[in-house]
Amino acid sequence: MLQIDGQPLPTPTDSPSIQQTNIESSDSGQDEGGYYHREIIRTNVLSCTLQYSYLSNADAAYLIQLLSAESFSFTCPMPGTGQDPQTTTRTCYCKNLPALSFLRYLTGDSCWRDVSIEIQEL
Repeated sequence: MLQIDGQPLPTPTDSPSIQQTNIESSDSGQDEGGYYHREIIRTNVLSCTLQYSYLSNADAAYLIQLLSAESFSFTCPMPGTGQDPQTTTRTCYCKNLPALSFLRYLTGDSCWRDVSIEIQEL
């Protein structure tokens, strides 16, 4: 159910952390009287963190190719009202294109370890 531009992503090791958050202006904050004021710029902004404990070279190259675009269509599951999971597609970008610097060798094959990817809605 995780896709970038219609292409399926490798299955993450853990369940993806999918959230919808609000973005506040820099004018939000506590005043001198101790009251907190919020100036919300946008609501329900999608963010998703994907964790991979192991990626083959092929999967790592595939992910980098998909995530390197300035923006892309990201499809992920969202809570729905019915029994079937609902999905949403949003225009997003990758906040932290991983350097994939943790190359390990297991049984003669090279692989990438402990990769965390953060996807954020534009």
